[in-house]
Amino acid sequence: MKITILGCGAFGTAIASLFEKKDVQTVIWSKFEKEIEKEQKNYPTIKITTSLQEACHLSDLIIIAIPINFIKNTILELKPYYQNQDILIASKGIDTKTHQFASEIILSILENAPIGIISGGSFAIDMKNKNVLGLTLATKHNTIKDKVKKYMESDIVKIQYIKDTIGLPICGAIKNVMAIGFGMLDGAKLPDSSKFLFLTNAIYEIKYLISTLQGEEDTIMTYAGIDDIMMTCTSSTSRNYTLGNLIGSNKSKEEIEKYKQETTIEGLGTAKAMYELAKNKHINLPLTNTIYQILYEGKNYLELINTLKNYTNNNL
Repeated sequence: MKITILGCGAFGTAIASLFEKKDVQTVIWSKFEKEIEKEQKNYPTIKITTSLQEACHLSDLIIIAIPINFIKNTILELKPYYQNQDILIASKGIDTKTHQFASEIILSILENAPIGIISGGSFAIDMKNKNVLGLTLATKHNTIKDKVKKYMESDIVKIQYIKDTIGLPICGAIKNVMAIGFGMLDGAKLPDSSKFLFLTNAIYEIKYLISTLQGEEDTIMTYAGIDDIMMTCTSSTSRNYTLGNLIGSNKSKEEIEKYKQETTIEGLGTAKAMYELAKNKHINLPLTNTIYQILYEGKNYLELINTLKNYTNNNL
């Protein structure tokens, strides 16, 4: 069994760690030599290469674990070497230019490729440290389900199996936007009652978006849904939460901009993409819209409290 992981970042290497002591040949691909030098020292028994052809040759499963804005060019490079292998997408987010999710990007290039999407409330460090956590796999292909079940599921990696390849990536993208919002309220020292009112309404809003885009509402109750949403929104380890907390704490513009420049904050681009997607499709997302306006139109973070005051589920 050969498994190829495209992406040598924290999550790609964390996934690779799941295959230790399994009967698996693991190959990691990265475009960056410096990244390879660093990670090869941490994983001396795993082959890490800059060659897509070498990485994917005779592979049984290709796992995508690269930032979503790099997926299109990577898959275009992969196409000449692709041999109809199963593809498992571990990348989260939405393309900030096309407003496509990873599966849509990949299928626009590799038509009819068998794909699955895996997501859940799991920081890379927890996966590497063998802490118990939950993931959700969405796929319509039994070959992918069987491989994930055999090689990834264990007593510490609990996996749910669903078929909703629409709702699952929505959760994985928009939860970063909601984490910025929750961080704002926490930074502003709002009481728990108000913060968790926001979180509950955020879950309603995501559920509504899933339904409107023809996904399955029940996906919100999976590890990829409520588990990941709550973890990202409330954990100080979350970069998106931290940005929101800086804004809500009334930190200086210089300190906030410094954090933006030094840190990858997925929710920033996602807020803009989700706002534009909702606007183009005439979908009412009050919390998402307000967070976008705070981030991009100069509105005060206190505007999020006003949105909460006027928020009812009838808005959706």
